[in-house]
Amino acid sequence: MSEIEVVKHNKINGMTAFFNNVVYRSAHLHSDWELVWIIENSMGIDCEGTSFVAREGDLVLFSPFQVHEFMKIDNSCTFMCLQVSPVFLGISNTMVSKSVHPADFLTQEELERVRTQLYKMMKKYVMEDNLYQAYCTGRCSLLMYSILSKMPMSVLSTEESDSRNKRSERLVRMINYVDRNYTHKVRLCDFAESEGVSLCYMSHFIQASLGQSFQNYLNTVRFNHACALISNGGMKLYDIFNASGFSDYKYFVKTFVEKSGLTPEDYSKSFARTGPDIRNSGYESDPGTEEIIFNRAQEIALLEKIKKQGWKNAD
Repeated sequence: MSEIEVVKHNKINGMTAFFNNVVYRSAHLHSDWELVWIIENSMGIDCEGTSFVAREGDLVLFSPFQVHEFMKIDNSCTFMCLQVSPVFLGISNTMVSKSVHPADFLTQEELERVRTQLYKMMKKYVMEDNLYQAYCTGRCSLLMYSILSKMPMSVLSTEESDSRNKRSERLVRMINYVDRNYTHKVRLCDFAESEGVSLCYMSHFIQASLGQSFQNYLNTVRFNHACALISNGGMKLYDIFNASGFSDYKYFVKTFVEKSGLTPEDYSKSFARTGPDIRNSGYESDPGTEEIIFNRAQEIALLEKIKKQGWKNAD
């Protein structure tokens, strides 16, 4: 499945909104603007070579075709997500923000207003009240204007836009290559050869695009696949190590300790004690990804929880 995420605007043409619970979301990009509001727990984010932690209450804004990757810190992270096409906003798809952090450019009062309006819009969107499409369309445009008008913006030149598109296409081919092959031996030199470039060039390209080496990205995909198999239960760790593509069991253990601080055995025992931290919505994720898109009943429950937590002007 292509990691250029195809955003579906099923309710309102040009925009969509949802709640998500993420353990790990592999590197991906899409043609929409994406505004993320962290609701519960913190989330690690890698964005085109830069890593940071988004904490409860934070807002993060991704420009179209900006590569980003999500991962839990301690527990899975719940966030509200608004995705909006440039066409919906009436702006060029070559316009991008120079930052992903609205808090660096908006006052605390402005940030509070954005969160409050996001909540109100999401409630209308989920409940589908009378004329909710008109309300959400107008509210979404005002929300995005209130943020984008304060952010440092630039318009890509034709040359920059072409370069971005070529880079995005190559990166998607690399991610898909890993998704197809991570359960057995994967060599970056083979992918570099298929792209007609040197191994050195491809190594630098991946490091610059993802902020990590190819091997680290591959290990992360394998690690998260192994975690998913452990959470499903019913498999021995030796079988999980084989099914996840690790070269030997010692390397499997080493990767687990590096990424979780636990051996596979301790992780499995810990998971058995606490139980799965997921919400069953019937959503099937991509390879190397652990995320749950909430269903309508879960969205309503979460909106009520946010309200009870004392969010200002929730209604």
